[in-house]
Amino acid sequence: MFNITVLTLTDRIACFYSLSPFLRNTDTRYRFRYTDDPRWCLAHDRNEILIMMRQFIKPDTVDTVLLEQLRAKYKIIAFFHDDAGGGIPRLEVLPFVDHFYTKAIFRDRSLYSRQLYGKELYSDYYHTTYGVIDPDARPRTVCSDPAEVAKIKLSWNIGLGNYPRNQMRQRAGVVVSRLAGVAAARCFYSALRFDPEAAAARNKGLYPVHARFGLISRPSINWQRKMILDRILANTSFLTGMVPQGQFNRETAHSKIVLSPFGWGELCLRDFEAIYAGSLLLKPDMSHLETWPDIFIPEETYVPFDWDASDLEQKASFYLENHDARLKIVRAAGAKYRADLDSAQDRFSAIMKEITQ
Repeated sequence: MFNITVLTLTDRIACFYSLSPFLRNTDTRYRFRYTDDPRWCLAHDRNEILIMMRQFIKPDTVDTVLLEQLRAKYKIIAFFHDDAGGGIPRLEVLPFVDHFYTKAIFRDRSLYSRQLYGKELYSDYYHTTYGVIDPDARPRTVCSDPAEVAKIKLSWNIGLGNYPRNQMRQRAGVVVSRLAGVAAARCFYSALRFDPEAAAARNKGLYPVHARFGLISRPSINWQRKMILDRILANTSFLTGMVPQGQFNRETAHSKIVLSPFGWGELCLRDFEAIYAGSLLLKPDMSHLETWPDIFIPEETYVPFDWDASDLEQKASFYLENHDARLKIVRAAGAKYRADLDSAQDRFSAIMKEITQ
């Protein structure tokens, strides 16, 4: 039996996505104690193994003094970096931890030694290509030490979580978790099991392309979204504009295609909402990343388009007109996602074994 302390932020992403493998764990070798208080860890915790989840995000500043103190106390520290993108703005954590897990990894590991504008590869692309400037741009720590970069490992992404989104239930779950402890969030989890064939059959295809997404405050991150919306503004095949969550879910459930641009990271909740809905996922090219669950196999489980969106309308038009080709990808994506979900416990146990051995 391994007793493990989990120091975590208690918010919606933690409670309903990032921590879901912990809260659903059935491997009795691992017992977890959750806290959001690093002071309790330093003063009272008797465990020798610490997992840090969603730390130094709010605020976006790494506390190296705290890391030094935790490093002196714990025998093993595993840091779960929890941004949505492949860029890692907290590489200064590496010297203080034994393992650094993340939702997505750059296939080209040398990118971790590059200063990326806006911290992501795509924000750097829009800055370099279009001259987009962020008013709050700042340099981030990079790492070129192979031994430190080797600590960066793939964990899981927001595909392991609760779908479809229910804002009221999730908000209530967060409130209760902050009062009673993060493990209480599981009481608010949906009991639905994803059935890919049923999802495809339920989708009536009432809407061509679901493209309801908003803009983001940081220019280099927002540029792709604004560029896409400018391109599709006059195209009646695209459903745009913001609507309440309930309407959003109903429309997604009966859309032939779901367009999912990058947001604060490449990975978005709508990527997996599309698969749950039996819709075709249309998304900017993801080939620069490794992630899991992996529903990003080009032309097999999703349809990629170029980062300049030059081929976006052509891709959408082709799959709207070719029902069989669209359905083939929808079914393959559903089957791949279902297989990954079925292996989630094995993956979680393997990661815990890696941490504790």
